[in-house]
Amino acid sequence: MAVCVACALAVSCHQQAPPASSPAPDAASPTAGRTLPEAEPPMPTGPITGWLRVEGNRIVLPNGKPFHGRGVNMHDTRSCDSCSWEPPHVEPVLRRIDAVVDDWHANFIRLLLESYPDKGSGHGRVHYRGVLEDEDYFSDVMRIIGHVGKKPGVYVLVSLWHEPSFGPRGLPSARTALVWKKLAGALKDMPFVLFGLVNEPENNEDGKLDGEVWKAMNDTVAAIRSVERPERRHVITVQGTRAWGRVLDYYIDHPITAGGGVNIAYETHIYNRATSFDALVRKPAAKLPVILGEVGPVDDASATMFPEDIEKLWDLAERLGIPWTAYTFHAKCPPNMLVDDDTWCGGTSSLVPTPWGRMVKARLARPW
Repeated sequence: MAVCVACALAVSCHQQAPPASSPAPDAASPTAGRTLPEAEPPMPTGPITGWLRVEGNRIVLPNGKPFHGRGVNMHDTRSCDSCSWEPPHVEPVLRRIDAVVDDWHANFIRLLLESYPDKGSGHGRVHYRGVLEDEDYFSDVMRIIGHVGKKPGVYVLVSLWHEPSFGPRGLPSARTALVWKKLAGALKDMPFVLFGLVNEPENNEDGKLDGEVWKAMNDTVAAIRSVERPERRHVITVQGTRAWGRVLDYYIDHPITAGGGVNIAYETHIYNRATSFDALVRKPAAKLPVILGEVGPVDDASATMFPEDIEKLWDLAERLGIPWTAYTFHAKCPPNMLVDDDTWCGGTSSLVPTPWGRMVKARLARPW
């Protein structure tokens, strides 16, 4: 595909003007005006859900049973850049986690971390820097992850979604490795966490750059392993080398080797008709542990995926033991699962599901 659906939609979100009610930023502080709780936890805490591991082409629980992870993509306090234009609010993110776990019955969340290189246009973003530059943001991320950790049996795939350190083709760089070392070091004893290296590699439709993508991924895995405990290696997902993360073929014969290749899974994002599933999902899943990081309904010039295709994909994934997270538990970053009622950032949104949201919620209510 020439265009990434989720990214193209997200880009349109990123480029939107700040809400009219957004306050002008205080140049002296990227988080001016925020109110912190009296005892904000510095690191995630909560019940231990057990360490996932990779065995052959499956991700399994500590008891050896397949990991039946299902859930949604969830944005951080920047919220698809729709909330970067006012002081950060953590509580609405925690509320959405409560809703999708306690009411929708998700047990797997792909948490999307987003940072930007500058303040942007108009009034300017109030908070936008990454975890290496903004300790308040880092603390917020830790608090969000920790909230997931309080949910027994729920896992979170912490993913760098929009990250200025990525190269021009969406690949991790040496600076991305530093971002991951900080995150992985803080989360090294958290068994409910997985790591997703990047969002979607770009501009490699013919596969000529597969080796370059592989090296960038392998080097970043090595950076994470350098700060982990040898006996506690998190599952790390590397994204497809082509077609905006869709194509996993190169890894079939060239698996990641850093850290001995232990606990590596391979993540694909599917916005395709069902006729593509054999090539994009069934073929790699015969050899590799696969995660479906994104799936959602779309019908435009860049891609087409209808609800009936999604149902078939979920059926296939669950037959093959492939965890999945749908895109996205949001009201302003399509394809949206929630209705936009203009109270998103402040935390009073009604969280009413859209037709797409109702479809996901109904699926999560079914046994797997």
